[in-house]
Amino acid sequence: MSKTNNGFGKVAVLYGGNSSEREISLISGEAVYNALKIKGVDAHLIDTKEPFIKRLLDEKFNNVWIALHGADGEDGKIQSLLELSDIPFTGSRTLSCSLTMNKLFTKKVLIANNHQTPDFLILDDTTTFLEISDTLGSPFIIKPCSQGSSLGIFIIKDEDQYNEKYLEIHQLNDWLIAEEYFDGPEYTAGFLADKVLPLVKIDASNEEFYNYEAKYLSDETKYICPSELDKEVEESIKKECLFIFELFNIRGWGRVDFFLNDDHRPVILEINTVPGMTTHSLVPMAAKEQGIDFNTLCLEILKNQS
Repeated sequence: MSKTNNGFGKVAVLYGGNSSEREISLISGEAVYNALKIKGVDAHLIDTKEPFIKRLLDEKFNNVWIALHGADGEDGKIQSLLELSDIPFTGSRTLSCSLTMNKLFTKKVLIANNHQTPDFLILDDTTTFLEISDTLGSPFIIKPCSQGSSLGIFIIKDEDQYNEKYLEIHQLNDWLIAEEYFDGPEYTAGFLADKVLPLVKIDASNEEFYNYEAKYLSDETKYICPSELDKEVEESIKKECLFIFELFNIRGWGRVDFFLNDDHRPVILEINTVPGMTTHSLVPMAAKEQGIDFNTLCLEILKNQS
């Protein structure tokens, strides 16, 4: 074990919670907790299913490492509570989290600032399969706006499938959109301490797309880092991704996911303010290529807290 990192005081690793991504958050939180302990940090695991704010205040925690994914962890709720309680925490502030958690709002900001994102339509009960396919082509994607880990995302190929899946995700009580389908590898750019990490290329050809199974369960998904892109192309993409991180005021760390168009410009899918920290996760993979091991990465994220 390295020497004690006393400068951070008592650090709470918030994990678990009540979102649909609870199981992933439990894995991320355990990994972060173990890494911080190895680095000599006085870290404590706290599941936010319990009255965590009271515990943070009663036990006089000095810092919080947020390892929560999805609703409550990435949508600004936790961040706003910590801001009101005057407790420093990792990652972005409330407004950035709430904005980027909503894919529709994210798209509108990207488009207004001349960044590319897949074409889309906002869905309601009157929207027809024919209307969507005429506008976006077929197949197309339908998805809720405020879920993570590819939950509730479907590739739609015919009217019957559309009607069935629309009803299914309508139960999520969320904005719903249809989105242009891209057939090709997905890429991701990690962000750490105001710099963009090496790009990762994702080959999920074993699945329909880079879905929950491909992200967290499959050992067949391939991750290529270095990305195999031309060096000048990669640097140009990283520069644009940095502009996007700055546009949304992403702090400390994060990740942006994208496809590439024919001109090798990123077509932005989404921005993650609390990316996964599991064995399949992308930010640790990119950091490793930069020479930053997992334990050091967790400590660096803590150092760059809000």
